[in-house]
Amino acid sequence: MGLESIGISQIVNKNVKVIDQEQDVFGASKVMIDNNIGSVVIIDNNESKNPVGIITERDVVRVVSTFSLSDLEVPIRKLMSYPLITLSQNASVLDAMKLMYERKIRRVIILEGTALVGIVTEHDMFKLLMSNKELITTVISADFPIPQKELYDDFSHFWFSNSFYK
Repeated sequence: MGLESIGISQIVNKNVKVIDQEQDVFGASKVMIDNNIGSVVIIDNNESKNPVGIITERDVVRVVSTFSLSDLEVPIRKLMSYPLITLSQNASVLDAMKLMYERKIRRVIILEGTALVGIVTEHDMFKLLMSNKELITTVISADFPIPQKELYDDFSHFWFSNSFYK
């Protein structure tokens, strides 16, 4: 069994927190703090709930460190990362790993058509690998599509980070 045969739907987190694009940084930050999460998906409105962007902890730090206080009250749509980088719920874990490596991102939004299904983070992938150690051999093989140095760096970061022990 390889990563290409494991569907992303097996590790997707379906409990995605969303906010309307008209809310501000304070609203997004509160959702992240209240739910102990690192990102919030931005939706166009509360009726259609189409995902249009994302804001992460890193984005909030950037906003706080570079903008004036009045900028903190602008609609989140002006500060969010967009367009969203997404995958179909029919994608594999390997598809997600390659996409995250190529785009230098830590999370991927999973869609069914245009509807939000969930989110997958690099942490979710490392948990999968750690719980299925036979998969690690496929990741460290010479023909794996992600360079070994980046994989070792990511494994080290994951293994020694505080989030591993939570």
